[in-house]
Amino acid sequence: MSDPQTAAPPLAITPSERVLLFGDRFSKPAGMLGYGEVVLSSGNKVDAEGLATSLMAAAFLANEQAGAIRLELRPGKAMFGLMKTEHLHAVPGQRQVGWPEGSLERVISISVQNAPKVDDLVSGILQQRSQSPAQTICSRVKAGLAARGVLAAEEKKTLKIFTSVTYSLPDHARRAAEQGGTAHVEQMLNATQHQRPQIWAQLTRNIKSAITAMTESSD
Repeated sequence: MSDPQTAAPPLAITPSERVLLFGDRFSKPAGMLGYGEVVLSSGNKVDAEGLATSLMAAAFLANEQAGAIRLELRPGKAMFGLMKTEHLHAVPGQRQVGWPEGSLERVISISVQNAPKVDDLVSGILQQRSQSPAQTICSRVKAGLAARGVLAAEEKKTLKIFTSVTYSLPDHARRAAEQGGTAHVEQMLNATQHQRPQIWAQLTRNIKSAITAMTESSD
């Protein structure tokens, strides 16, 4: 019997972080083209953009499910005002949710005061262009998990200038993550896709368009 005074508190792992940790359940295997992301729980390599899209969608939908935000389609205009269209906005909800520090869920929940468009919010989270914004999103989630002790992080310097960070999933964190599983996250994503197809289509499209907009030009 463990001493309750010394027992470690349960690890708080958000829905988007579960997508990252069990990425091969949410993204297709990496192909010959494009960037890949190694799944920490299995070592399999998956398509980075597919993984980033899924975990970002999970962060938005988890906030909506918790009452922290609402996803709302609003009329808009394109082609210099000549064409009517719809934009998906993240609108403040009725509840304040104590998401873990460093999680995408927390960042989203505190960034919706002005009801931004989803693609603008994602671009704001990315902050600057890079060769692979999808990997930037994944790295941000990993850094948040490492800051809370869920992941182990090892820094390496090359040429005494460039610093890279390698993340790993310790056994205790793996057990905690596996205990919580991903069934509830998969159910949330699938329910949105099938019961609210318009919201799902706009959400994933906006996330992907933000990733594309924040990708450095190869020219």
